[in-house]
Amino acid sequence: MSFTLLPPRPEWFFSRNDPNDPRLGDIVRPVTGGPDQVPSETRIALLGFPEDRGIAQGGGKAGAAGGPDAIRRVFYRLTPGFGGHFHDLAMVDLGDVPPGDTLEESHERLAVTVRALLERDIFPLVLGGGHDLTFSGLVGVVTALDLREGELGVINVDSHLDVRDLRRGITSGTPFRRALEALPHRALLGRSFVEFGIQEPFNSPHYHQWVKERDVTVMTLASIGNRPLEFFLEALRIAGEGTRAIALSIDIDAVRSHEAPGASASNPRGLKAPELEKIAYLAGRTEHIRYMDLVEMCPPLDEHHRTASLCAGVLFWFCKGFGERRGLRAPRRRAEE
Repeated sequence: MSFTLLPPRPEWFFSRNDPNDPRLGDIVRPVTGGPDQVPSETRIALLGFPEDRGIAQGGGKAGAAGGPDAIRRVFYRLTPGFGGHFHDLAMVDLGDVPPGDTLEESHERLAVTVRALLERDIFPLVLGGGHDLTFSGLVGVVTALDLREGELGVINVDSHLDVRDLRRGITSGTPFRRALEALPHRALLGRSFVEFGIQEPFNSPHYHQWVKERDVTVMTLASIGNRPLEFFLEALRIAGEGTRAIALSIDIDAVRSHEAPGASASNPRGLKAPELEKIAYLAGRTEHIRYMDLVEMCPPLDEHHRTASLCAGVLFWFCKGFGERRGLRAPRRRAEE
């Protein structure tokens, strides 16, 4: 890489210095220097993208650049939970992608880093930042895995479709328009893309028609009702059919503002926090998912760290599920036997 990642900050890694009360700050290892410095046994790498110019360019509220830092400060205070899954994950924190002189340069840096991680069979868990980052994350997935036409599935958990045109340039509202039109090898086709939790009052009928014409599956919040897990399993089926990998993107504004006041574009309606955590757990267990990002957490809008705590919980449950993927814990079981 022609740039250096911003190293993890020591103050992120909370510890009680008590062997009977370990925290994730005791378990997740900071790594300085980039993907080539990550130990070979590593399964997941956290990576921050402290960039919100895409939100501002779209007319939104700036502040999500502080999201990765705020989420980590809560996440590393959590315990590893029950069952030893975090110990088996060999999880690291690579720090942050440094913002470039332009938003495009920031995106290029993220794509390069995601690609380098996946080429080493390390799962990239990206913290935003604006939702525009997802396109560059998908570029990294496609190039690392050498995906061809129709071989990528995508699930966007969000209140918004995020398929706006580029009249304002790259914004947090454009990532999936770009993914459908500009990914290498046409890796993403509409039939393998699911928009999950979309809220009809906050989306243009023009863009809804645009995605429907491209065979995108739109699961609205109203249609999901009180069966979000059932619908998410169906989303996994659709995104996984005929593809080699699935990418999951979670915009925290998919959750109602009572529980996520610090979303860049919060509103009173949305998924409940426990529902999103269960979705994250299912996603973690799904081997076909090879990439995830969590975006649009805006600390200046947050209240009593509620949104940061929710995001940390989403990460916890995703990682717990990931630790239960087949084969991850086999070496320890054999040793115990």
